[in-house]
Amino acid sequence: MGFFKRLKYTLLTKGFGLYINSLHYLNAKFAANTAYTLFSVPREGVLKSLPTFLGSSAMKKLKVDQHNIQTYEWFGERETILLIHGWESNANRWQGVIHFLKQHHYRIIALDAPGQGLSDGKELNAVLYSRFVNEVCNHFKPDFLIGHSLGGMTMFYYMATFKPDFVKKIVSLGAPNRFLRITENYRNLISLSHRSYQGFLKEFSKRFSIDPTDFNSSSFVDQIKVPIGIIHDEEDKVVPYTDTLEILEKHPEIPLYTTHDLGHSLYSDDVNEQIVYFLENNRFKS
Repeated sequence: MGFFKRLKYTLLTKGFGLYINSLHYLNAKFAANTAYTLFSVPREGVLKSLPTFLGSSAMKKLKVDQHNIQTYEWFGERETILLIHGWESNANRWQGVIHFLKQHHYRIIALDAPGQGLSDGKELNAVLYSRFVNEVCNHFKPDFLIGHSLGGMTMFYYMATFKPDFVKKIVSLGAPNRFLRITENYRNLISLSHRSYQGFLKEFSKRFSIDPTDFNSSSFVDQIKVPIGIIHDEEDKVVPYTDTLEILEKHPEIPLYTTHDLGHSLYSDDVNEQIVYFLENNRFKS
């Protein structure tokens, strides 16, 4: 990023924070709503047209409340796998994984998250996303779930909250652990004051009846009874590798496959092979 782009980015992000901090003294409720909206609305990931790859699937729309959920299906004779993408993304990110899984004859389902891809909505967070996942799971009854980044955290929350009896195994790719680490990064990015930040957190509690301090993947895993596999890159700059180490500190029995130099995306045939190996053996190949 060049100097002037960095300067523009800094002025814009800090300007949002200054606006919200000032607004807090005039209307604390509106300031909290503004901070929530800025945090929860993805800037990328919407599809303006259908990619050729996704067009090769059997497409179906499901519905949660007033929102349409776009789903994609590739047929196979083996078990059904649901792919759950992350923040500012869509089902098209799974191309490499899907090509690999098709070679192994799995039936594959993917969805677009709220406000992403071709799905309706504007906001995106793990609680809202889990409602989409629940509707898709109830319709397609997947045997296995694979979640990347926020999709991984959503997968953990979904399993702990809805407790589906048809899901047999799950695999997490670069999933965050603590929700508060994400919100603290947001606070620092736009320089929210203490009062504005607390109002923002209370907005989450009010909207979703959750305690942000307890919204952690490691806590959700406490309630998950099926085999879990975790894949994370040691140099991940988006979701630190330490997030996975925090989960494993509480749950050391979970198999971990550590990658190097793949970053947050984890695009690699090696990762794809490890996913399939875990689904077939409940462990990663050494």
